[in-house]
Amino acid sequence: MEKIEIVLVYQDSEYSMQIEDLTKPVAETVKEIVEALQLSWSDGGGNPITYHLGRSTGSEEEILKPKLKGKDQTLYDYNIKNDDKLILIKEVIAG
Repeated sequence: MEKIEIVLVYQDSEYSMQIEDLTKPVAETVKEIVEALQLSWSDGGGNPITYHLGRSTGSEEEILKPKLKGKDQTLYDYNIKNDDKLILIKEVIAG
């Protein structure tokens, strides 16, 4: 599988990131991105944070679901290509 470069948008910043395996589950890819950016898995109050990947499709945003009908989804399943722009979405889960 070839490596690709994506543009990752997180809050007000854009990052160029290399994806080495498009067939890796989305959940694992999100974990690797969060760790590469050294983001926290909890907020200042100890509430857990989850992250999701999304993309803009025209005028709408689509969240890349980690599973569909019980099957792990991959960036390959979502037809992610070189230079695609993905969005990292942060969600704080209140305790």
